[in-house]
Amino acid sequence: MSGDVPHVVLVGDETRRLVDAIGVVAGVLGEPPTIVGGVAVLCRVQRAHRATSDLDALDLRRVERPADHDSQAGHPTRSILELLRASPGAKPVAPAAASVITPSGPVRVDVIDVLEVPDSANIEDPTDRLYEMAHAWAFRTATEVRIDAWGSDGSVSSSVARVAEAGPLVAMKLQSVLLRSTAKEGTDLHDIVTILLDPVARDAALSQLVDCDPTIAADAALHAERWFVAQVDRTLRLIRTAGAFDVGRDDLDLVADLLRVATRR
Repeated sequence: MSGDVPHVVLVGDETRRLVDAIGVVAGVLGEPPTIVGGVAVLCRVQRAHRATSDLDALDLRRVERPADHDSQAGHPTRSILELLRASPGAKPVAPAAASVITPSGPVRVDVIDVLEVPDSANIEDPTDRLYEMAHAWAFRTATEVRIDAWGSDGSVSSSVARVAEAGPLVAMKLQSVLLRSTAKEGTDLHDIVTILLDPVARDAALSQLVDCDPTIAADAALHAERWFVAQVDRTLRLIRTAGAFDVGRDDLDLVADLLRVATRR
């Protein structure tokens, strides 16, 4: 492993299980997985954040991948989801996940297909468009991180993953709120606030949003206006229901201002 790979240290038994799962997925794929979701947020912020129990991995379907470790070039390729479900002891989980066996127990891995096509910007619906473009942006720009997680018994798990950057995480979560259950809406909104109030992740996220594709910026601005201006009172209720009682209205107003400036073109 290169000494140039950034290194983060996380704490907690649940987090250690997820890091074990990253190692299992990497073994199945033969390469570090590209992760988003709660684990990616934990890797990008500098303070303790909410616990998460599932691992979210991206699959860019245009990337060719052997059907199995012994196959030769020209054989059919299989998706990450198919490979995970075919791994020893794994069980399929609807709609697009697999429960994989790790040294610290089973872990659900959700696989999100990413389709990077030249005409994504021509998708009519801004929510569908932001979904496609933000996920493709996250996959393209993800960087390798070594993740160590300490369990309560002092044991350590270590894995390497390609982790989504802070800016794409914000863009994805601005869109994903519309697709979530009420409980999950609160955690996604809390993730956005956490990234943009974090002293390190904030600067990275805003810089990346300033430089991102203008279509992504416009769609992110549209969704940010919805959550942090038009529906700000509901957003605050959802975030507090998710357990973030330290978040106040002033914090949400600041997030709205930061996103408005970063996405202005």
